[in-house]
Amino acid sequence: MSVSQTSSLVVDASVALVTILPHPYQAHGRRFWQYWQQQSQPLLAPHLWVAEVTSGLRRAIWERVLTEEEAEAALRDLLELPLTLTSDGEIAMQALSWAGRLQQKRAYDAFYVALADLRGAVFWSADRRLVETLRQQGFSRARWIGEI
Repeated sequence: MSVSQTSSLVVDASVALVTILPHPYQAHGRRFWQYWQQQSQPLLAPHLWVAEVTSGLRRAIWERVLTEEEAEAALRDLLELPLTLTSDGEIAMQALSWAGRLQQKRAYDAFYVALADLRGAVFWSADRRLVETLRQQGFSRARWIGEI
């Protein structure tokens, strides 16, 4: 799949987590980060990204996938990414609308989609089903990390 050029990329927490944790999509995650470094496009995410990444790392500790030290090191590295975090309040209404369009019980994914929609950015996710659903809804700037 051809990846369109835009001024920025919205990346959800799943991309970071599948890259760090043992996961079938780990190689895809690593390729995404290589792609991003080559493109040098700004990365955007809602503030929710920090909570989701932290929660995912905590779960990995709980499930004994990572030690506390490994999770802390991973979180430090992720927090050093040049990621521009936007106020969730700025996109909450749009996220609520997107959650309805996606027929989701919770609006977490919709915050990322709303941000990409409002900024005209490409949305990247490791959640293949979400990307397919977005495309069915006419959101053509949704990309799954396996497409790189």
